[in-house]
Amino acid sequence: MHPNTRVLILDTDLKEDLHWHCGMVEGELQRLTEWVRSNGYSRVLLQYPPGLRDAASAISLALKGIGVEVISSGSSCWGGCDVASREALTAGCEAIVHVGHAKFIDVKDVPVFYYEARYDNYGPLSELLPKLREHLTGKSRVSLGMTVQWLDFLERFVNDLKLMGLEVLTGAPGGHLVHRGQVLGCDYATMLPLDSVVDAHLVVGSVFHGLGLALIARKEVYAADPHTQRITPLSEAARRTLMRRYAQIERFKAAKRVGVVVSLKPGQRYLGLARWLRERLGARGYDAEVVVVDEVRSEELEGRYEALVNTACPRLSIEDQERFRIPLLLPGEVLVAIGELSWEELLRRGLASTYPQSWVMG
Repeated sequence: MHPNTRVLILDTDLKEDLHWHCGMVEGELQRLTEWVRSNGYSRVLLQYPPGLRDAASAISLALKGIGVEVISSGSSCWGGCDVASREALTAGCEAIVHVGHAKFIDVKDVPVFYYEARYDNYGPLSELLPKLREHLTGKSRVSLGMTVQWLDFLERFVNDLKLMGLEVLTGAPGGHLVHRGQVLGCDYATMLPLDSVVDAHLVVGSVFHGLGLALIARKEVYAADPHTQRITPLSEAARRTLMRRYAQIERFKAAKRVGVVVSLKPGQRYLGLARWLRERLGARGYDAEVVVVDEVRSEELEGRYEALVNTACPRLSIEDQERFRIPLLLPGEVLVAIGELSWEELLRRGLASTYPQSWVMG
């Protein structure tokens, strides 16, 4: 396959409903092959989420076409925090091609090319504009953030929103975010600092990408999903989530044996925080220990512990708590449970803010 070949990426569940396609930006594959060739890599690990299988196939063919051996990772690919460096080293790979995410951390043991798989079709964003006009009536200034796949259209989308009479602010890179206007499900460093000067926040992505901001922002957050063409205000979802989180804190208080979870994933590995939390729990009479895992799975942990503390991905506690029969608390929530922080103060700081909540140690 020629490096400039365009690859169509489309969620198969939506094919019957949508009349537009989201292809990949043409030059990205060429930049990848040039990077591999210029560094003289002969064997690379290809890591990608299931939804980007077509892009991964195109990458594999292109690399094989220049004489490179491609080994695919069968492990998870949840985000830029989840780089398969251990698999790459075990397989003798000289580099990793990580598909679908922007750089999240510095990976020191193996070079990584972040193939962001950006879209080349503005149509889905354009079709959101009439709906946004209705939802944002009465707002004059908004902040805007996008998932990385849509960022090539950031300036164009800002200009279209301005034509609707809106003042649009986009934040500079910060935290784990490397692009202006970028958002992740766990990091809103480009948007949260604008909370005091805007009327609302607009996240171009799914509800998953917007809910975390709704939990920590004071202004209304809207998720604008180009794939489903839905605009979702998230204040009510955030309110229900907070109620559920408080209930889990109350349940945690009755536990005796607690596992403080540390992930082996490079961008989720916070052993120092976990050890500090273990000591705080021990001082309050809990039988707590640090437990190291690659994937945080309920079936492997529930039989050992009565409650868990999550120092890995914060979205596990927000989105996946219902998969666990026992509480899975965030670090800040633990301090509420043991009486060292009030619920009101946690909400002031932000329930899921400052990933991974290392501020609790200060």
